[in-house]
Amino acid sequence: MKRTFRRILAALPILFGFALFTASAYAQSTFVYTDDNNLGPNTVSAFSVGPGGTLMMVPGSPFPTEGTGSGVGSFASHRVTARIRRNILYASNSGSNDISAFKIDTTTGGLTPVPSSPFPTGGSGTSGISLAVTPNGRFLYAGNFDSSDISAFQIGSNGALTPIGSPVPVGDSPDGIKVSPNGKFLGVAAFFSNSVAMFTINASTGALTSVGSFPQGGPGTNAADVDITCNSKLLFCPHDNSGSTTVSVARIASNGALSPITGSPFTFASGDNSNVAVLSPDNQHLFVSNQFSNGFEGTITSLDVASGGGLTLETGSPFANSGGFVPSGMGTNREGTLLYVANANNVVTGFHINRDGGLSPVMGSPFPTGASGLKSLTVFPVKPVEGEGDESGNDGHKGHFRFEAERECEASSEMEFEERDTGKGMKGMKGSVDAYTVVGNTATITGSGTLLDGTPVHYTAVVLGNAPVIGANHFAISWITATGSVFQTSGALMDGYIVVHP
Repeated sequence: MKRTFRRILAALPILFGFALFTASAYAQSTFVYTDDNNLGPNTVSAFSVGPGGTLMMVPGSPFPTEGTGSGVGSFASHRVTARIRRNILYASNSGSNDISAFKIDTTTGGLTPVPSSPFPTGGSGTSGISLAVTPNGRFLYAGNFDSSDISAFQIGSNGALTPIGSPVPVGDSPDGIKVSPNGKFLGVAAFFSNSVAMFTINASTGALTSVGSFPQGGPGTNAADVDITCNSKLLFCPHDNSGSTTVSVARIASNGALSPITGSPFTFASGDNSNVAVLSPDNQHLFVSNQFSNGFEGTITSLDVASGGGLTLETGSPFANSGGFVPSGMGTNREGTLLYVANANNVVTGFHINRDGGLSPVMGSPFPTGASGLKSLTVFPVKPVEGEGDESGNDGHKGHFRFEAERECEASSEMEFEERDTGKGMKGMKGSVDAYTVVGNTATITGSGTLLDGTPVHYTAVVLGNAPVIGANHFAISWITATGSVFQTSGALMDGYIVVHP
């Protein structure tokens, strides 16, 4: 049986090989997007990341959202987000209280509006709408700061949003929000009560159920943002307070309840108005933006994260935000080597992330956006190897796939495939990607999964990405059961995208 399976796996690259030369000349770019929150017509600015981390404006940028911004509002609201769902970007418009959706051209970084965009949130107010998408790309949540509730949406195949019931009350103003990487929980920074509200997510419907609100400690402060480790076991919450950088750290129980770790909250002498926190992809560093430090130019505090969640100040931290003014939204590239920061003077500052978590400026930083009201930022793609779409199999059947793989945290990697006309499919599990290798723009992914009928399988998938046109990307997968039953398919991409980074 093993010998037969090895022959099958060896055949996948051969079936796949005819496309290798076609796409090998193309490299997948990284893109940075900012929700500009203009006072009036709102826009999204788009950049491609060039050599050394420099940012180059994408042709056509800034892109109109067809909504309006407010020009003001909270710093920690994640107003723009891109996740693995048909390469869709979402941007909130706090002036018109709606959400714009765009399809990302993974070759150029250009944006095309999704039909019927923008979509009303059902909330109200101008202080900020924070966005979070489930890892499987099925549901989106919008935290409405002024109306103190969360709007839930189902995401359609083209990125369109359909409301899931009425907005769910939080009991306080939600600032930064985050879905746990395992897709089970939504964490919400409840600003004025200095707490984090936790909700469970119904995997089938996307509906939210309150777990409770958990105080984060630190008198006289406000809970501003949340980030969650890739194994979904620890939550980090920075505080909007004066004179220090304060971050609470809590364990996430199996039911979503929070309990502080020993030493939480952690306070460091330098920092003022520390609203936004972002974990590095390997979860070994936490970056916190200090809005009002250093004469409002701001600083970035880099903290080393211990295995149990404890925080220590990185040598040389905090780091100057040279050329910026009131830094807020931040994001790293998928390798964790670059950090980008949105600033209120409408520029993006860029930093190299050293191995120890130290920061040094990217040459040419800061980079102007060509817009105003800048507060939020996101980076695409999220994973080193990811994709989602439809393939036309050589056997005449059409399959739908979704996968994401990274070495930094296997718990946030997964693979799914289904032929809807035959009913054959494999349901992915978190952590089901055991290993992957990359040669050029081809990735070979192996792991364990479960068929739709519950049968366990071992699989190998070979994916070809980074091609500039649909159809030049390819997807192949094979699996075998314990009884020796084998499935195999290979075909060209009809819709969607595949990203493979060396």
